Amino acid sequence: LERDPFSPETLLALGVSYVNELDHEKAVQTLKSWVAHHPLYAGMERVDGSPREEDDLYGGADVEDEGIEGEVANGGIRTMRAKTMVEMRDVERLLLRALEFDRTADAAADVYEALGVVYNVSRDFDAAVDAFQRAIEVRPDDYELRNKLGATLANSNRSDEALPSYRVALKLKPKYARGWLNMAISHSNLQNYQEAARCYLQTLSLNP
Repeated sequence: LERDPFSPETLLALGVSYVNELDHEKAVQTLKSWVAHHPLYAGMERVDGSPREEDDLYGGADVEDEGIEGEVANGGIRTMRAKTMVEMRDVERLLLRALEFDRTADAAADVYEALGVVYNVSRDFDAAVDAFQRAIEVRPDDYELRNKLGATLANSNRSDEALPSYRVALKLKPKYARGWLNMAISHSNLQNYQEAARCYLQTLSLNP
């Protein structure tokens, strides 16, 4: 960001990192900046960020969140402020509008990936899974997307469904330490302890 503070790739990656750190406020702000500074959406009408009636209905509730790149250990929970929830809905509306603004496949894949991140923040895991799957339809060889899909499935208590996504991610990038770690956690959740141990050892060999 020091070289290019408006780089779409960097802003999206930073937003994902903030989700992994359970920093909802910065995650939402970064994703909003991603849309605002993306060259494809320069002419798109902005959302002003003011609360709407439906925001007020839910704005006082606390939301718990887990990471998107990897599964989070017990206790990895942080509540979301009402203001952040309003801003998150603004980002969601911006992203959905961006899908209508530019219908090209590459642009749609980026937006669906960003939507997957937003839905992870709100813990709408079914919507996040759908968003990542749509992005994968356009970029089937993106190992990070495959990992995000797997982590989302695992964080919604679907570890058995997460394993195939991790396997594809590791087939695409065999030395992907994060993928091996996530696979280890899913195997552990499924009480496949021998496989979990093998995957943990592989993770350590790649990232000692």
